[in-house]
Amino acid sequence: MDMLIRWTDRTAVLLASLGALGILAMMVHITLDVVLRSTISVSIPATQELVTRYYMIFLALLPLAWVERRKEMITVEALAGVFGATGTRWIDALVSLVSAVIYLVLALATWDKAAEQYAIGSYVMSLNFPMPVWPTYFVLPVAFALAVIVCLVRIPLIITHTTSAEAV
Repeated sequence: MDMLIRWTDRTAVLLASLGALGILAMMVHITLDVVLRSTISVSIPATQELVTRYYMIFLALLPLAWVERRKEMITVEALAGVFGATGTRWIDALVSLVSAVIYLVLALATWDKAAEQYAIGSYVMSLNFPMPVWPTYFVLPVAFALAVIVCLVRIPLIITHTTSAEAV
């Protein structure tokens, strides 16, 4: 179990770091495009396509497991005081299980779409250049699958009231 916890932690941090690099790359790309357009009236080709089809996917979905692992998703604690500490832990475990099921459904659904887009070689035309977009379709199932693993790994930690640092 300790090895699985370490693996999920490292993988979630790696994907979150890639998402952060995506933000940095997008910022540099857009800034350079604006500066070039403003100064010498030249635009970087496919900026809109790269931002919408690559950067936004990376920055929105790659950090998903990291956010889930840090328990920083939106939560509602309206009834936490009613159930006490033990009841709240069991409810948290149930929420983690339901989240894992939802993420699994999303992972399977997006995997089918990604495989379909790969099979047809999905692309968008940008200035008479076919830019492949099928690779970004695989980001979704990977991000959702890792979120499933994070949620499932978290359940025994919640029930035993163990933090990931204690488990490792």
